[in-house]
Amino acid sequence: MLKVGRIPYLNCEPFFAHLRGYDLIPLTPRALGRAMAAETLDAGPLSLVDFLGLDRTVAPLPYGIATAGPARSVLVFSDRPLAELGGAVIGVTEETSTSVRLLKLLLTLKYEAAPRHWVGPEEPCDALLLIGDPAIRALKSGTRFSHVIDLGSEWVEWTGLPCVFARWGVRASVPETERLALEGALSEALDRGLAGLAAIVARRRDTGFAEDEVVAYLRGFTYRLGAEEEKAIAEFSRLRDLLEDGRC
Repeated sequence: MLKVGRIPYLNCEPFFAHLRGYDLIPLTPRALGRAMAAETLDAGPLSLVDFLGLDRTVAPLPYGIATAGPARSVLVFSDRPLAELGGAVIGVTEETSTSVRLLKLLLTLKYEAAPRHWVGPEEPCDALLLIGDPAIRALKSGTRFSHVIDLGSEWVEWTGLPCVFARWGVRASVPETERLALEGALSEALDRGLAGLAAIVARRRDTGFAEDEVVAYLRGFTYRLGAEEEKAIAEFSRLRDLLEDGRC
């Protein structure tokens, strides 16, 4: 039985609500990437940065988590707009791999704002990056910060492309028959999950979203990656390399 990472965020529920026949291991995005790198996991919805880092040992599947607008769960809570975060102290959740890289791209290449320091989420800061269900809970319960910036919207407005946060991958050493079986199982589970959002709503009332907000939130994501998402992945990779090579 393949070991499959399960990110326990609301936006992943359409994949997992009806996925059967696999050993599902609950992991945050960053932990899932580490498990795939250590080869203790066979497949999962990898954070895009982790997928790109493992592309020689992990085969892609045509699924992921992307949005053509606001993500509503990848949020920067801040005392001021992103353009004014030069010299700021920014707190970052320990669960992220891709969103923190996305924030660094936006600050450096779009806004030319250089933070003074990056710290953990519990330390004093001028802005705080949260993802997934914790971001939704903070949004709904309120924080001391005066600005809420959606990184999905920021990317889409900047590039004109969808924002891809995660991509499914399976270890290349997994036999092709098992990879194809997983691809088919995910497709069927996703169809059932998206057709049965009411069941997800009934089970997942823990984020603070009302029923209609859960439905709107889940319908705001693209789970099957197409040509536009592939362009977005290529552009993210290009900009990431530009930043890491120090050519900006």
